[in-house]
Amino acid sequence: MTWKHYSLSALFGALSVFAFAPFDFFPVIFVTLAALAYLIRNATAKQSAALGFCFGMGMYLFGVSWVYVSLSTYGGMPLWMGSIAVCGFAAILSVFSALPTLVATLLADKKENRLLVIFPFSWVVFEWCKSWVLTGFPWLDIGYTQTQSWLFSWAPVGGVYLVSFMVVVVAVFLLQSVLARSLRAGFALVVLLGISFGLNQISWTTNDGRPITVGVVQANTPIEEKWQQSHQRKSVTQYQSLSTQLANNNKVISGLDLIVWPETALPLYVTQLDEAFWRAMAPPNTAVIAGLLDYDGTNSYNAAALSCAESRDAPQVYRKRHLVPFGEYQPLKFLFSWVFDYLNLPMSDFAGWQGQQELRCDGGIKIGLSICYEDAFSNEYRQHLGDASVLVNISEDAWFGDSFAPHQRRQLAQMRARELGRPLVRAANSGPSLFIDSNGKVEHATAQFKVAVAKWRVQPMTGDTLFVRFGSWIVWFSLVVLAMVVVRRTFSTAQ
Repeated sequence: MTWKHYSLSALFGALSVFAFAPFDFFPVIFVTLAALAYLIRNATAKQSAALGFCFGMGMYLFGVSWVYVSLSTYGGMPLWMGSIAVCGFAAILSVFSALPTLVATLLADKKENRLLVIFPFSWVVFEWCKSWVLTGFPWLDIGYTQTQSWLFSWAPVGGVYLVSFMVVVVAVFLLQSVLARSLRAGFALVVLLGISFGLNQISWTTNDGRPITVGVVQANTPIEEKWQQSHQRKSVTQYQSLSTQLANNNKVISGLDLIVWPETALPLYVTQLDEAFWRAMAPPNTAVIAGLLDYDGTNSYNAAALSCAESRDAPQVYRKRHLVPFGEYQPLKFLFSWVFDYLNLPMSDFAGWQGQQELRCDGGIKIGLSICYEDAFSNEYRQHLGDASVLVNISEDAWFGDSFAPHQRRQLAQMRARELGRPLVRAANSGPSLFIDSNGKVEHATAQFKVAVAKWRVQPMTGDTLFVRFGSWIVWFSLVVLAMVVVRRTFSTAQ
């Protein structure tokens, strides 16, 4: 192996980003993963790990470059510090593309065909590990590239990791079809795509009552103004005005059952708001979900309040469970306290909540809520779904500026809707705000960086997909397969 091979691997990793939003050219990922499999097929274990690491560095340096925007533009980090932070972050994530290539090579025992068989199993295991190690960062999981393809139909069967598994399988079949001119691999590829098309015709969930009309308010409040106390009155007036405008706009869709405001729409505590406030902000017979803050006497929470028409005096409160490291809480405070003092970020010392949090109003509104990037964690969302019939995600994406991140968030939301078989409404302060149906299709989206309101008919759904019942079973199946290969190799060596 020479530097050219490692450079090629990094290039293919960077090209993989074009399969994700906002580019959405999903076939690219099959080619780049097939190229990575080609590069490692005759490599030593050390070379294979290095090739996988380079692939990851190319993908993450380009794909999560928006981290620099958050740290530098809004966090105030100087160029040199922000660059080091982004490179270090990409290097940590790249470990999870180095390990699957390493394991596949070690277990293949120099047999090219066996390596290609093992590669999908090893890839999906370490992609799953990336979702929980160091609190997890399941960004740019390759399954998200398929929200526009037939492979998306595997999401309700086994979640995003099963889609990722199928992506690697297709890449392997593609490589075999080209390299070995294997008719068997080509036939298997056709069969796989045919099954994917068939799964696309299955309705996993059913209607739960009548459609409801849901509206979103996108205030596009600048980050630098939101947290200023002098701006609070202006924010309250703006949200009241936009909510009234939303309720009175009956040109396309009449009526309004639910209004959704973004994350920390008002940087106020729930206890500061009384029944008079909710009656002034919410039109009659309309529920409101508002991103706010909460305090229990000891801890502060990034939270949301649901004010139902029948109980304005007692809003239901949801407290965010999965917090953003460094952004919402301070890990290893003794080591990084100087960084926190330097950045002086708002919302950086919250507590996370544990346990089930159900939000519901009379009239059939049962909401599965998530705040910010909680919707990136598929198994957590599944575990806290309860009997929710509509998913709602509220977010503050102004931190990302005009980068890839808000568009990549769209693919996360599409995947959650398809996995769980529920429609998803997403309200983002700077946009895009989205209405996604239970098949993961974006039905309506607002433009970014504009003050906007939008409403849409949303059909609540009930029933369980296979993913809701069994979770990410492909991960456990893959672990069993890899363990069996290890056992077989151990006995073969002993003999």
